[in-house]
Amino acid sequence: MHAKRMIFAAMLTATAGLPSAYAADLEGPRRYRDPRNDAYYPTWNWTGLYIGLHGGYGLSSADWDFIGASLSNPGAGSVLGGQIGYNFQSGRMVYGIEGDLSSTWMNGTDGCGFLVNCRHDINWMGSVRGRLGFTVNDNRTLLYGTGGVAWADAKFASRDAITNAVLGSEYSVTQQGWVLGAGIEHQLSQNLTMRVEYLNYNFNGMTAPAGTVDVLPTKIDLSSQVVRFGLNLKF
Repeated sequence: MHAKRMIFAAMLTATAGLPSAYAADLEGPRRYRDPRNDAYYPTWNWTGLYIGLHGGYGLSSADWDFIGASLSNPGAGSVLGGQIGYNFQSGRMVYGIEGDLSSTWMNGTDGCGFLVNCRHDINWMGSVRGRLGFTVNDNRTLLYGTGGVAWADAKFASRDAITNAVLGSEYSVTQQGWVLGAGIEHQLSQNLTMRVEYLNYNFNGMTAPAGTVDVLPTKIDLSSQVVRFGLNLKF
C-alpha cells in the first residue's frame, strides 16, 4: 500500500507540470539566455535564403518627346511574379540582396495628334536590389528600404484613333534603369513571411527610331510605381 501511495504521488507531481509546459508552447518561439550579458533574445531570425511569390498593382507613365510637342501618357495594370534573396542579420539590423521578375499588364493609351493615339505596354519588369532594414515587434517584423538596378520590356506605338491600326511600326525595347522602394515584412512562422512593399521604377533615355512611332526619332521616358504583396518561404 505504501508503494502505491508513492507511485500515485509521483504521478500527481509529473502531471502538475503539464499545463504550464503546454501554455509555454502556445506562446510561440522560446527565448534563449545570452551568457555574455544575461539578457533574453527572441528566436525569430531573418538570416537565410528565401524564395517567394508576389502580386500587386501599378501605375505607369510614358513621356513622349516629339519634335515641337510632348505628351505624358498614363497607364495602369496588375503585376505577378516571384523573388529570391538572402538576408543577413546583425543585432536588429537586417541586410541582404534580392532578385525578382514580374509579368506586367500595365498599359495606357492617349491622344497625341489629330485622330492619332499613342500607346505603351509594359510586358515585364525585373530587378536586382539591395535591402537594408531593422526589426521591431520582438524581432518578428522587418521595416526596410530597397534599391538597385531594374529592367523593363516595353512596347510603344502610334495608332489610328478610329481603326486602332498601327501607324508606322511598333517600337519594342528592353531598357535598363533603377528602382527605389520600401516595405514591411512579418514572420508568420519560422519559415513563412508576408510582406507589402512600394517600388518606384524609372527607365529614361529611350529613343524610338524614325519611322516607328513618328516620322522622326522620338525620345521616350518610362516610369512606374508599384505596390506588391508577397509571401516568402524561408530556408
